[in-house]
Amino acid sequence: MLMLRHFCILCIAACSFWSAMIGLLLVACSGGGSGGGGSGSDTEGTVKLFLGKVQVPMFDSISVDVSSADMASIHVSKKTLDENLKIEGIPPGETRKFEVKIYADSGVLVQKGEAIADIKAGESITIPINLKALVGFLRLEVPLGFNNNTGVSSGKLYLDDLEFDMKIENGKGVFTTGSLPLDKDFNMRIELKDDNGEILFTGSKNVSLSSISQTETMQSQSTRGSVILELSASSAGSSQGVVTLPTNSRPPKNYGDVFFTEIFADPKTSGNEFEYLEIYNATLDTLKLSSCRIARDRNTTANTYKFDMPDNLILPPMEFLFFGRDSVKNANFNYKGLTLANTGQSLGIFCDKAVIDSIYFSKAENFPLKTGTAMQLPLENYEKRALGSSWCLGFSPGEDAVCQ
Repeated sequence: MLMLRHFCILCIAACSFWSAMIGLLLVACSGGGSGGGGSGSDTEGTVKLFLGKVQVPMFDSISVDVSSADMASIHVSKKTLDENLKIEGIPPGETRKFEVKIYADSGVLVQKGEAIADIKAGESITIPINLKALVGFLRLEVPLGFNNNTGVSSGKLYLDDLEFDMKIENGKGVFTTGSLPLDKDFNMRIELKDDNGEILFTGSKNVSLSSISQTETMQSQSTRGSVILELSASSAGSSQGVVTLPTNSRPPKNYGDVFFTEIFADPKTSGNEFEYLEIYNATLDTLKLSSCRIARDRNTTANTYKFDMPDNLILPPMEFLFFGRDSVKNANFNYKGLTLANTGQSLGIFCDKAVIDSIYFSKAENFPLKTGTAMQLPLENYEKRALGSSWCLGFSPGEDAVCQ
């Protein structure tokens, strides 16, 4: 979803949470290091501002203009948003006008806002700037599962006479549009096809991107059942949708239906009570895990080498399950029995007699084992998860890997 980063402008670099409003914190810095962060080299009575690192998806650049009748206009812009935007030498005074503009889609102005403020030397004030969306964007995700049992291999999104192809990314089909006008009705239609070009799923709905939050639903016809599209728009004029395809409820039966995504084998704390594991459902089905166990090998009977999943445990499609030993907080459930070897071992997921996933991790195989840090698999490395180089260090139980 396209949203705005909340910008903090300070005498030091900073940034905060996503928001549809920009907050400018202005610190008037006088000479001699007074006035909230100035240094002895500051120009007497000027304002020195920093815009913290900006991370706004789909955005090309951002610009800030400062103007007033009694001062020369100041214009600062950034084409890359991974560095601090710095503004120096703003004279204190009345009716300083601040304009912020956000560009995206190869230079299209997508949002802008302005505010007036009086700035006095040695004073800190916060100026809220509401940004108005000028155009909108649409992103539509179609969860397919890593095994893609639906058979979908391509897709088209139609908005009136506009046409967009689907890309498959990490078990999802993704449609993204260029900039679209706001408050205009579009006839939206999707088609999802198999390898032979046959349409598996299709549906249509009239939609409109607006600066006012909204929710749309679409019922699609399918040769396999029904499809629901849930579409919502943010106050920034962007919209995100998710298509839910028909699913089943079943035990895991195929290799790769579920796989390991995080292993914490060597906690800093003495003993094994803080060890934990994480697994991921790579299918579109709700998986029943009551017939499954985690073990060092298929036939082991020793309690310290395995544990059984509890009755009635289910794992929703394309979600994580985080479980750990007795002392692990916020786990989906706590298990007893299995202990993990600090230097590496074999580990598998077994359901009835089927091997659903297996891994052999060790430093000799280049797996990133380190005391006090978990080992994680980013979902994009799903097909190469047997390689140690596909894993990284970090903690992110319950979500995709955030590598250190």
